Amino acid sequence: MSPLRTPNRFIFILLSLFPLAVHAGAVLTGTLGANSRDHFKGAHFAYSAALFAKFDEMTLVGIQSGQGTVTGTDAIPLLGSAMIRLPIGRVVLPVVTGDIGYAFDDVHPGLLWRGGGGFDIRNGRHSSILTLGAYERQGSRAGWLGRLGILLEF
Repeated sequence: MSPLRTPNRFIFILLSLFPLAVHAGAVLTGTLGANSRDHFKGAHFAYSAALFAKFDEMTLVGIQSGQGTVTGTDAIPLLGSAMIRLPIGRVVLPVVTGDIGYAFDDVHPGLLWRGGGGFDIRNGRHSSILTLGAYERQGSRAGWLGRLGILLEF
């Protein structure tokens, strides 16, 4: 399935999140890092960008895309994402993340899910540095990812 034939459900979900983001506030994230298969075989460069709607100061739900999955750097994931900040600490907050969606790839397309966590290191009222790690599975392939990025609140 090519990226141009995105199912109508994803487009509907994407468009329905914009009114929520305008009402409650929006959060934009960008991360860089690497994905690796189990036992750290064959690391691949990866990056992502996400747009979240803020339900409160701790719960973010949105969409994410970028380039790179456990199958390689050519894959383009389109994911529904959630990030929950845990109420422990003031400057450094632990976060729990979860993503599910579809990875568009010539060789290994298919369902992709991720579960992980990390830290949200506050820079001020409206920006943070993110350090994230997660377990990722796409079809029969599984592995790990590590990312470093920035979070901007609007």
